[in-house]
Amino acid sequence: MEVAPARPYVILDADDHTVLGESQFGMAGLTAVESVGPFVSVQALGPLITVHDSVIDAGMGIGHHPHRHNERLFYIEEGQLDHDDARNGITGHMDSGDVGQFTEGRGGMIHSEWNHGDVHTRAYILVYTTDPIPEQTAFNVLKDAEAPRYGEGLGVRTKELVGIRSPLRVHGDVRLFTDSQLDADAHLSIPLAVGEGGLASVREGAVVVDDEQKLTPGATLLIPPAETMRAVGMRATEPSRVVRVVCGPGYGLVLNERAR
Repeated sequence: MEVAPARPYVILDADDHTVLGESQFGMAGLTAVESVGPFVSVQALGPLITVHDSVIDAGMGIGHHPHRHNERLFYIEEGQLDHDDARNGITGHMDSGDVGQFTEGRGGMIHSEWNHGDVHTRAYILVYTTDPIPEQTAFNVLKDAEAPRYGEGLGVRTKELVGIRSPLRVHGDVRLFTDSQLDADAHLSIPLAVGEGGLASVREGAVVVDDEQKLTPGATLLIPPAETMRAVGMRATEPSRVVRVVCGPGYGLVLNERAR
């Protein structure tokens, strides 16, 4: 884990992530690369308590298991997933480009996510705390076509999953969640208000952060919440796709003892 001197961010390289699989999930066919969560050095970033880059093999999934109190977003980058909450009798389906919203509520859910398709499913997953905790457990889908698209400067096209333009309303302090396509040499900024933090993950291509640090797929940029206004800029060195998140202060940046 590299903390940039005099810079407001932390770069996690491949060694700072943990690959989870059958030994953690209890079944084959599911792989998750964790950047924030209990198996890595970063235990929390703001309200985010888990961030996974997941692959669910075709015809596979994860069986019924319980969750309560938090909320999670599954951004389906490729493939599909079927949701089954046995406790509450709730089912649903997510296609490529959709965002599944899992509101666990006070009573919680016992859910299964299964890929009944013939291609592997790739999902970028955020788990965050809710305050207050919603009374009702729920499952909602923002369809790909419903997500607003707009330009963010020359050569940047953004799809907004969570934010002021998006119809998706979350129950935690996630303020922005976007997927942006960048042409070569295009610039993208992550402005942060007082108390805000965030992250960025390059899904395709490569970017240079603040003209110094290169970020490629397999690395994660974390911006801890702080009591100052900041902006982190990135420039694409080739056609690229970047997922970014802006969140409230939450827990701040929480590291486990081994990383301190």
